[in-house]
Amino acid sequence: MAHTLEEGMQAIDAMPSHALRIAEVLATKFPAKSLADVAKEMGPQVDKATSATNPTCTALSEQVREEAAIAVGLFRAAEMWLRLKTPVVSDGNNFGVDVQNYVISELDAMRKAMEAFVTCGKDYHWARAEGVEKLKAGCKADSSTSESTETKDGKPEVKSTKSSSKTEAQTAGFNDYKQYLVNIDVKQYHTAYTSLTDIKNFYMRAHVLFAKNMKRLSDPRGEGEDGGRVHSMSMF
Repeated sequence: MAHTLEEGMQAIDAMPSHALRIAEVLATKFPAKSLADVAKEMGPQVDKATSATNPTCTALSEQVREEAAIAVGLFRAAEMWLRLKTPVVSDGNNFGVDVQNYVISELDAMRKAMEAFVTCGKDYHWARAEGVEKLKAGCKADSSTSESTETKDGKPEVKSTKSSSKTEAQTAGFNDYKQYLVNIDVKQYHTAYTSLTDIKNFYMRAHVLFAKNMKRLSDPRGEGEDGGRVHSMSMF
């Protein structure tokens, strides 16, 4: 139990530093620019879509997943710290317990929201894969047949050779398929930004909840470490 309490306290204390770290990531990975500018940058990646993923969106998706996993672990530790601090159920003087329950419910809601971020890359890659298939279907290779005459055993012989051109004939809607992929990449870029921003804000919200209510959260009935009542809890 002592180890779990220590682990929870460390998680609570670490929340501001994690928020600051993610703020620095946001400033580095997401410089001020419009989504139209982002779309222009994503365009060249669509030309490589049939053979490679978008490296920018892939890296950002992985970063969101890792940050969400770290945050979920810290929030679970903080929740457990609070639950271990909950006193024995009894009548009267429950204001501090109500504060604990409120904070636990807030942490639980934020943690569940971040758990969804862990799988954000899955939906992105699935949607992009479908877009790539559409892009492939919108192309067809040009083929041609060439004839050549060779001499074999003193007699002329005509040979036919079929070859596929490296150029692609575009079917109707091809450019729309390309734009569809660009939009998927732009959406994932923006989703990564909002997800990291939410994680940063969740850290700060949790920090404020603990900082403003730590006395009641750690000692909801004001009984002190030895169980002796040291002050009266009141809503006023």
